[in-house]
Formats: sequence, structure tokens, C-alpha cells
Amino acid sequence: MAPSSLIDWLTVKSIVLLVLVFLMVARWMQRPRNLPPGPWRFPIVGFFPQLMWYLYKGEELHMIVTRLGHKYGQIYSFDLFGLVVVVINDFSIMQQGLNDPALNNKGYNNALESEIFGSYVHSYKHNAELRKFLLTAFRGLGIGKRSFEADIIEESKALLDDLNAQEGKACNPHHYLGNTTANVLFNILFGKRHDCDDDRFRHLLDLNHRLIELLGAGGWSVLLPFYFPSKDSKELLKLHKDITVFLDRRIDEHREHFDAENPVDFIDLCLKEMDEKPTPNDPYSYLHEYNMKGVLYLLFMVGSDPVSTTLEWCCLYMMAHPEVQQKVHEEIDSVVGRNRFPQLSDQNNLPYTRATLLEIQRHVTLLPLNDFHAAGNETSLSEYRIPKGALIISNLYAVMRDPIAFPEPDQFKPERFINENGEYVEKREVIPFAVGRRMCPGDNIAKMELFVFFTHLLHRFSLVKPDDAPPITFEGTYGTTFAPKPFTTVFLPKN
Repeated sequence: MAPSSLIDWLTVKSIVLLVLVFLMVARWMQRPRNLPPGPWRFPIVGFFPQLMWYLYKGEELHMIVTRLGHKYGQIYSFDLFGLVVVVINDFSIMQQGLNDPALNNKGYNNALESEIFGSYVHSYKHNAELRKFLLTAFRGLGIGKRSFEADIIEESKALLDDLNAQEGKACNPHHYLGNTTANVLFNILFGKRHDCDDDRFRHLLDLNHRLIELLGAGGWSVLLPFYFPSKDSKELLKLHKDITVFLDRRIDEHREHFDAENPVDFIDLCLKEMDEKPTPNDPYSYLHEYNMKGVLYLLFMVGSDPVSTTLEWCCLYMMAHPEVQQKVHEEIDSVVGRNRFPQLSDQNNLPYTRATLLEIQRHVTLLPLNDFHAAGNETSLSEYRIPKGALIISNLYAVMRDPIAFPEPDQFKPERFINENGEYVEKREVIPFAVGRRMCPGDNIAKMELFVFFTHLLHRFSLVKPDDAPPITFEGTYGTTFAPKPFTTVFLPKN
């Protein structure tokens, strides 16, 4: 072949190759049919480079997806290594989506998450069975009844005594609040409580707190459809192993003394259910022992932390807004008086106190991004197609900072939940426990605890910022919940 012919042939071949590459890239970049709109994506890796750049600059994941929603809409999508991620920033769309059985599979995608939380959480069918059993078990233990309020009050009195023993000295309330709420949970799960100075108990709570820190608030790594090793992976697995050993011991102890006719706690009810409806060959059943341990693990890990962390924020907000604290003091004293503690039956007569507690929950947004869901089947949502396997991110932060539902959303205003008649009025967009078929099954427990502990603290003490403490900050750290940075409070006894 002559040199000129060879050059011509190579030129044609190069052009054809470039055209083919261009067509392949164009096809990749083309958004699949009727997906929610979203940002530009790279071939193969999708939105991953942009996401990593935002995270590298120090942006939190919930702020990233909130800002993108301002550009692409209340529901939008992006691609990560072929995984479709759908973000919902609107309450009505969120409510519709999270009530769709097709969008209620569990959204864990990598080996580390699956190892820690177990297999039972992936299937909507098994989640529905699990939720039904949990609610039945909670009712069987008297949770939600007047007797359970008495248990919370007993723990509250122990908390108040511990704080009163500080004799007006500044202290960090983290351990006191954590111990108290953990004991409520321990009574439910294991049928026993621990004293505040129990070293093994405090060590266990420290392990759990560290685990929550490392897992992150829907951290970006769980968005990937594969296991992404990090410097924290080994520590996570070590913490997981230590907590699992603790749970194994508790289960073994219960087996030794198990009386099916007289179950006293959640483990007993699990053992009874497994005996009555055995499914030894189905590892995905909610009754399988592996998954029972996974349920205990989840309840242990997330059962007390949201309540104790919310109460920490309550302390900070009351110190930062003494005028609000004063109104709460006055309302509680006028309704309850000084001779008894507030009770759940007082709620309707304490509208400002309830509004303050709700505004703290809205303003903090303890769980900015709801527990991730996955599409078990293809479905539609708000006129868009949601493909099977898509990851669903519900942005609770965007909903509770919606300027239409909450004018001046960055301002702390308990009055937004008080109507012109002075009555307490909730708004549907305040969703600290999420919405839908898989919202937190322990939300009623948490609401009871928060009201009792908050009102008891404000009934007994004035919460004062120490003179030598640094300025109050509402910056925090993101674990599975948004926690305040360490701080100190003076719990000044009231007359």
C-alpha cells in the first residue's frame, strides 16, 4: 500500500473510531428515559467526581443535595458508577414515595454496611413483618401505657439527682443524658438498668457513641454500589464485633432463664416468637436468630442516641435563648406548680413548652438525611420513572427548612407552632422521625421520653451558661445523628 493511501486509510480509521467513541460517550451521557432531572455526568463514574469535590471542600452531604435541589427541582437524580440516586426535597413527594411498597427496600449497598446491620433489612416484605412484630412486642411490654410513663419518670428522677449532686458546678451533660436514655432502652430490651458509675455500662455506651460517629449521617460511602475501604473501616468492624459479643452474652443469659409463659423484655419476646413460628432454614426471615441479633443491634444503636442528643441540644438552646427558657419555666410553674413533676397528661395545658421542644427538633434536624431506601421494583413518582435498584434519599433537612412551610426557617421561633388562640399546633413538615411505611417504630417512645425529660429538667433547674465557657455554638458533628460539640452547663436548682 502506497504511503499516501496508508495515511488516508489511517485517517479514515481514526475518524470512524472517534465517531464511535463520541457516540458511545453521548449515549452514556444521555439521561435515561423519564428519569428525574439532574446534573451532568461523566462516563462510567457519573456524578462521583463532582460529589467528591464538594465533600473535599468541606460541604456536608445534606447541604450538597439541598443546594442541588434549588437548581434541579424538588425531586432530581444523579448517577454513581451506574447506580441511580434519587433525591427528594419536598414533603408531599416524600410522603408519596415512602408510602410506596416499591420504594421501601433497605438502601445499604456495600459489604461493610451489610455486615454490620444484617441481611434482614433489605426486603420490604421482611421489613413489614419485622415492623408488625416490633409494634406488637412494644405493646406487649406496656410501652405507651401509663406504667411505661412511670418507668421514664423513675429514670428522670435518677437523672435529676445526678445533676443536683453537681451542686451548681458546670458539667458536660452528655454522659448523664446518655446513661439515662440508655437505661430506658435497656429496660425494654434486656429487662435491667445500670447505675451511672457502672464502668462496663459506660464503656459500652462509649463504643456505641464512637460507632455512631464513624457511620456518619448517611455518609457518602454508602451511596456507592460497592465496598469503599477507608481508614475507619477496621475500627468500625472492631466496634461491631465488641457490641455483637455483648449482645451474644445477653441472648445466652436469656436462653438459660427463658420462661415462655412469662416474658419480661424484648429478647424474651423474640425467643418466644422464634419458638412458636420456627423458620430455621430462612436466613432472611425476621425470626431467624441472625436477624434477631441484627434487630437488637439496630435498636441498641439508634434507640437511645436520638433522644439523648436532642436533650443535649435542648440544653444548648435554653442557654442561648434565656427568654424562651423563662417562658417555659413560667408556663410549667403555672400549670404544674412546684409540688409535683409534669406528666404526659399535662401536655395539652403546656402549648409553649411543647412548641419549644418541637422547634428545637425542627431547627436542629437531628437526622438530616433519612435512612436510605431502595427501589425493589420499577415504579413512578411525581411523573418520573424510578428504576428498580435506585437509591432513594429523603432530605429531611430540606423539608424542615422549607421557607414556605416555615417563614424565616433559620430563625428559632417556638411561636410558629402556636395559633392565634394560644393553642399548640403541629405542622406536617416537622418530621424528625421521618414518614412512610418505614418511619421509626419507636417514635412514640421517643416523644414520651423527650417530653418527660425536657419538662422535668426545666421544672427542677435553670440552665445557665458558665461564665468561663466559650461562646455558644450550634455547630456540631455528623454521625448517624447531628450531635453538638462538647459543652458545659450549670444546672442551677430552682426554689
